[in-house]
Amino acid sequence: WVGTAPNRGCEVFIGKIPRDCFEDELVPVFEKAGRIYMFRLMMDFSGSNRGYGFCIYTNREDTKRAVHELDNYEIRKGKTLGVCLSVDNCRLFFATLLFIRRPPDKGKNRGFAFVEYEHHKAAAMARRKLIPGRIQLWGHQIAVDWAEPEREVDEDIMS
Repeated sequence: WVGTAPNRGCEVFIGKIPRDCFEDELVPVFEKAGRIYMFRLMMDFSGSNRGYGFCIYTNREDTKRAVHELDNYEIRKGKTLGVCLSVDNCRLFFATLLFIRRPPDKGKNRGFAFVEYEHHKAAAMARRKLIPGRIQLWGHQIAVDWAEPEREVDEDIMS
């Protein structure tokens, strides 16, 4: 692939993958829907896959085609894949932040914050470093977790 990384909304989540199924079997199936930018199969320490993975296409049209054509695709006899649009969450929620109690003012600190990262990988790496017990601010433990993702509205529905 030569060019910039695809926009958000080009990734599918692949579930119900047989544990002994690998890229050599999966990638040719997903290439039928369009040009693949990146394919990631989640593995465990024993060398088996964890039953799920992700495929990033170069454009949204191929992504939609993959969901439409490959959801419930029979990868092996009696074994179907689950394919859906991936939630590309780039936001973390920081809670239990210290604040000074004052009369309610919606413009002031309410004890929480959202941080948006450039991409999911950066957010995931930050979250991993900030998981409970690892970050304190002025001696006070801060809670960090995924924020509810902002839902993208399908352009076809809005037009």
